[in-house]
Amino acid sequence: MRWSKAGAGLAVLAVVALCCALVFGAGPAQQLTVYTAQTSYSLPVLDRGGKPYIFVTDLLSPLGASQPITKGKDWRISVNKTDLRLTEGKDKGTIDKQAVDLGGKVLWENGRLVMPMDAVLPLLGRLLNTTIDFHQSARRLFVGNTFTRFTTEYKNGDQPSLVLNFSQPVKPSRNHEEKHGVLTHTDITTLTFSKDPVVSQLKTQQYGDGAIQSLSFSEENGTALVSVTGNKPLQLIQSEPGVPSAEGQIRTPEFFVMIDPSHGGGDKGAAFGGKLVEKDITLRLAREVRKELEERGISARLLRESDIDLSLDRRAEITNEQRASVYVALHAGRPGKGVRVYAPALTDTQQALAGRFLPWENAQSGALSRSQNLARVVSEELREKGLTVANLGMPLRPLNNIVAPAIAVELAPQEGDQQSLESQKRQNIVATAIALGIVQLRSQIGARQ
Repeated sequence: MRWSKAGAGLAVLAVVALCCALVFGAGPAQQLTVYTAQTSYSLPVLDRGGKPYIFVTDLLSPLGASQPITKGKDWRISVNKTDLRLTEGKDKGTIDKQAVDLGGKVLWENGRLVMPMDAVLPLLGRLLNTTIDFHQSARRLFVGNTFTRFTTEYKNGDQPSLVLNFSQPVKPSRNHEEKHGVLTHTDITTLTFSKDPVVSQLKTQQYGDGAIQSLSFSEENGTALVSVTGNKPLQLIQSEPGVPSAEGQIRTPEFFVMIDPSHGGGDKGAAFGGKLVEKDITLRLAREVRKELEERGISARLLRESDIDLSLDRRAEITNEQRASVYVALHAGRPGKGVRVYAPALTDTQQALAGRFLPWENAQSGALSRSQNLARVVSEELREKGLTVANLGMPLRPLNNIVAPAIAVELAPQEGDQQSLESQKRQNIVATAIALGIVQLRSQIGARQ
């Protein structure tokens, strides 16, 4: 193809215009935000060959990592007394001499090591010995169930208002002026959470033709956004734990359920043929239970959101540290049929030890009667829904190590049909029964002390 002088000139102008558009029209810098119980921080995300990369020390140093030691192309760092070794140009690393796939090659740039963002979950899952939840498309990483959830309360009247209640204190930035915690608007107000671990199952909720038209939740580029659209002047009130609401009332301590999908990581649990294994079934069921609870206004957290393995003691430690109001362990078993509901069982000697300080093996002592009651109520709900149920009391771990009401629910396959464990309908029935049982327990004991 031949270029005329005029054509060449136009081509040059087009290239210059394109470059200007790329420079001046570029979006915000890409980032990954990490949330822990102690702090939250953001680090830059780099593009290397079309793949997202991050600086290794930017990720690990705030988590207590040691200073890296380099020797040639080899690089070593210690996190939580666990050694991580990476090598420039290699797509695998080692953690305590066990190989880890990094999803791409490690690169050395200006005296610093960069690795694929795909490596974040497998590395931290092994280094930190806690639950890791990675919302990879939004680039938001949660370490140890550090979630802040919110509920909404719409109040009609001469001055309609929407109250947003958060489970932890938050400091969002807003696109509207605020006076005394109240935003009055007739269009869209967006609250942007760059440092708060705000999460929600909600995507968009439509309200109709009243004062509020819709509320939506989204995540992108290491931030969370809550957007409220109004049809007419609307007060948007942000209420937090321990802060008086519009009526001057103090919110009670949060009642939340810790849902524990059993097994995970290298511990697959029971196998049911093909690729169907217990660890995957329990995680899907746990998400269904959480959804059913949140639809009934009860907060819920998953002890593991991803495919990681936690010891039984660590599961109990996390539950007790976060002061869960109720603990529910989920299992899928091969023998028998229907559903088995387990309550803890302690000997008379163990129960007599109950006091201010409890031995680890019978920390359940103070909550035993409520655990047994919860198991009975959940069993009744399951029977009402037509399922075969066995209600059992056994000295199971980690039930006996939990200080709150605790039960375990084990789902067995229908006769001759192991794939029934994956049935969405069946999982929904079980999840609904568990949620209804917990609703009854909450009405009896109220929010935890």
